[in-house]
Order: sequence, then structure tokens, then C-alpha cells
Amino acid sequence: MTSIAAPPASQRRPAPVLSSRRILFVDDDELILRSMERVLRRPAQEAGWELCFASSGEAALAEMARQPVEVLLADSSMAKMSGAALLRQVQERDPGVVRILLSGHTGLDVLRSALPYAHQFLPKPCDGQLLRSTLESACNLRGLLAKPEMRQLVGGSNELPSAPRTFIELSNALANPSTSARAVSEIIERDIAISGRVLQLVSSAFYGLPRAVTSIGGAVAYLGVEVIKAIVLSVEVSRMFPLTQIVPDFSVDALQQRGTRVSQLAKRILGHEPGGDVLLVAGLLQDSGQLVLASRASARFGVALSTAAGRKQPLGEVETELFGASHADVGAYLLGLWGLPPRVVHAVAHHLEPERTGTRVFDAAAALYVANLLTTDADMPALDEVPPHAIALDLEFLRRVGVAHQLDEWRRVARAFAGRSQSPRLAARA
Repeated sequence: MTSIAAPPASQRRPAPVLSSRRILFVDDDELILRSMERVLRRPAQEAGWELCFASSGEAALAEMARQPVEVLLADSSMAKMSGAALLRQVQERDPGVVRILLSGHTGLDVLRSALPYAHQFLPKPCDGQLLRSTLESACNLRGLLAKPEMRQLVGGSNELPSAPRTFIELSNALANPSTSARAVSEIIERDIAISGRVLQLVSSAFYGLPRAVTSIGGAVAYLGVEVIKAIVLSVEVSRMFPLTQIVPDFSVDALQQRGTRVSQLAKRILGHEPGGDVLLVAGLLQDSGQLVLASRASARFGVALSTAAGRKQPLGEVETELFGASHADVGAYLLGLWGLPPRVVHAVAHHLEPERTGTRVFDAAAALYVANLLTTDADMPALDEVPPHAIALDLEFLRRVGVAHQLDEWRRVARAFAGRSQSPRLAARA
């Protein structure tokens, strides 16, 4: 194909099959493209990937027009069209594509230009095993959100609406040179959008950390104030949405307050069991999907909220009826796009219905499930068989994972944690 400058070796790859996942690599260095193909040739055959290559942004767009791709990896510093500029056009033309930026530089100029358009960042050169695991995770995202239109709804922007109060508070704190990292962390932990963006960046292989960072404090300490400022700038535009007017009775502040209470209660519930280290993060981000739906499908989401409240039905069930996916599915897909640790993504994906995973372990998702229901009502009924469309604790599930005997103690802790006020709309989300 004349529009694609593929390495000669690429001509020898197996013919694509109907179920293959197309992955497009874009770099104006032919040696880099050949190296990537050599490293990924066997994994691609095993996983059923079809590897495609383009030597410029223009050639990449032509290839995508010829046949869609699922994942795109672009070099940040190509001569004619930069990686950020290419990702911006891809976002506009096909927002469902997973967009990954590769760069040999970690400077703020790269981050500022690419943060609104890149889902993930990888260092260049990139370790072969890291590249493979990143692509496996990206291609597996379909399992979290099956409907293409929902993937496009999530992928259309990297921004989430955020509470204006948090933006002002954080901006003022960052303007003070004596502000400590702990003070910044405490502000960020109250904000779903900025928390997600901070964790997206620090969780990416872009910085090559030896282990996953799952706390906001750790992320702030590592990234530093300057990078935090860049992240704040990337979120700024989303704060212009008058969200509380678009969706009546929906409050970002109330959602964030609930997330804080739920994560703290879940941490107490899980105790010293494995998974406790991700609970604060997963609890803060568990309702990211609601922010996506509220900002990009406000009318339908408003119907979902009112219907769930009127029927006294779980919000996730109503969302699935209207969208084909719940806010847990949407949020987990978004966090997976951003490359957050798999344990965080799993907890968010399954916090509404952990029993559907078939697990026999009381993990972070299960702790969030219990904490959400007990935050709604510390005396929430616990039933051996939960009727369809009812809101109640699944006692059979709690027995299966060996924790049913602790329920009375959890109710006591939930009463102690109970806040003074709660939004009736958000209460219906359990």
C-alpha cells in the first residue's frame, strides 16, 4: 500500500482473520517500526493481532480511513505531524480507538500537549514485555464495555467534569510555594477527576516506576507540583460544564463526598485482607462512570436517576436498560483506558455486583459493594435471595466469601460513619 510505509518484514505477517484486533504503530523512524514488529511478531500471532505500520500521521489517518483500528501507538515527535496532533485528529474521527503516546522525553511540554488526547503514555525505547502487556490490556478493554457506541462515548474526551470549588482550592494551594505535598494530596483525594488524571499519569509506564502507585499521596510525591499543575490545566476545561443544571438533582460534590465515605468504610470493612491498599483510590473513582454519563448523555442519565429513585431500583440496573452498560462498566473502561492498576479497574468494574464474578474471596470490589449499601442505609436488609430490581445485601454471596458473620459489626461501623446529609438521588445508586 503506497500510503503506508511498512517495514519489509511486515509483509510476511499472517493474513488477518475476522476476529483479529488491528493495532497501528506510527513513527517516522523505519528502524523503530521494524524493531516493534520484530518484538511483537510472535505475540501478535498468539493473540490474533493484526499489526499495521505508518511512517507519518497523514499515512496513519489514511490507513484508518481504509480500515478501522482498535489501538493506535504514535511517536510524540514526528517531523510533519506530532503525535499529539495525530491523537487529536483520531479522537475527533474515531473516539473509540485506544490512543497511546510513545516518547523519549518526559518534559512538561509533551504532557501539556498530549494529556487531552492520549489515554496512556509509554517510554521510548519501550521494553518488549511492557509493550506486549500494554497492548493485551488495551485489546481486552472490549470485555469491560461491549457496545461500540458506549466505547465511543467514553473515548471522545479524556476529561471528566469536576467540582469548581476543588479547582479553586487546588489552584490557590499550588500558587503557594510553601504548600506541602500532603496538603495537595488531601485536596486531590476529594476530587474524582483530578484523582483519576494524577493516577493515570503516574500509573503509566511513561515514568518506568518499579511498582504500581495506588495512593494519591504517593503519586503527588513522585510527580511533584509542576506536573500536578499540568494535570490541573488539562482538567480545567471540564469545569466549565454547568453539570448541576444539565442533570437536575445531580451533584458532583455529593458524589465525591459519598465516594470518600464509602472508601473509608470499605477500608474498615476489609481490614487487613488483601486489596486494602487500593480501596481509597477505587472508592474515590468508583463513580467516574456517572460523571461520564452526566456530561455526555445528560438527558438519558437524568431519566436513569429519576427512574431508579421512583422505582427504588438499583441505578446500575436502570442504566443497563437505557445504555446497555452501568456506570461501573463505563468507569472501569475509562480507568482501563488510562492504564490504572488492574486491581483498581477490577474493583470499580465489579463493585455493584461482585457476586457475578464467581469469586470466593472477599476482595476490594466486595468491600465496596457492602460499603455502598451500608452507606445508603446501615440497616439495609440482607436477604438469602435478592428479588429482581430490589436493593438489598446478598446474604448468600456474603456466606460464600466467608464474611456473613461480620455483618452486624459492619452495620455498627457504618452507623458511626454516617454523614449528616445524603442526596436522595445518589442514594438510589446502590
